[in-house]
Amino acid sequence: MRFSSGSTGSPPSSHGAPGPRRAPQEYSGGMADDDISQSASWTPMAGIRTVAEVDGGVLVGDDGSPCAARAIEYAAAEAARRGAELHVVRAWSIPTGVRPEDAPFGTTPSITEMQEATRAETQRRAEAAAAAHPGLQIHAHTAFTRPDHALLAAAKGADVLVVGSKGRSRLSNMLIGSTATTAVRDATIPVVVVR
Repeated sequence: MRFSSGSTGSPPSSHGAPGPRRAPQEYSGGMADDDISQSASWTPMAGIRTVAEVDGGVLVGDDGSPCAARAIEYAAAEAARRGAELHVVRAWSIPTGVRPEDAPFGTTPSITEMQEATRAETQRRAEAAAAAHPGLQIHAHTAFTRPDHALLAAAKGADVLVVGSKGRSRLSNMLIGSTATTAVRDATIPVVVVR
C-alpha cells in the first residue's frame, strides 16, 4: 500500500491496523492565517494582497466599525498635523470582505471582486473621515489576513500606528480590543489607541 506525502497517519502496522496518528492542531478560527500563511508551502492567489506596504506616514486600521471610523478621524488629524500621508489598512477574509454592490443576488462574487469592493469601501470611509483635512494624501490598503498580522506588517514602514478599541466582555480585554492589545504589545513604532 502506498501513502501520499500528505497522509496524516502512519503506514499500517504488520497486523494491518493503522499506526498512531498525529495530534490534531488547534485552529484559531481565522482564515488564511495561523500555520497556513506562515508555512513555506502556502501561496496566496495571484492578485490577492496579503500585506500592505507602507512607506512612512500615519497608519490606521479599519474594520468597518464606528470605533474604527473614530480612529481614522484621529489618524487623519494626526497625519495633517505631521504633514504626512494617511494609510488606512483593512484586513479581510471571505466572511468580512465587502460584497460588490453590482453582484447579483444569489451569486458569489470572485475573491478579486471582493478585494476591490473592500478596498473601495475603505477608501470611501477614509475620505469621509478625513473630510476636515483637504489636501491630505490618503492611501487605502487591503490585506487578506488577520487584522493583527496586517497592522504589524504594515507598521514596519509607518511612523505611528493608530488603532480603535472596542469594549470586550472578557476581563482581559475590557478596556482594549484584542487587535489593539497585540498592536500595543508587539508594534515597534508608537501606538495610539482611540476609544
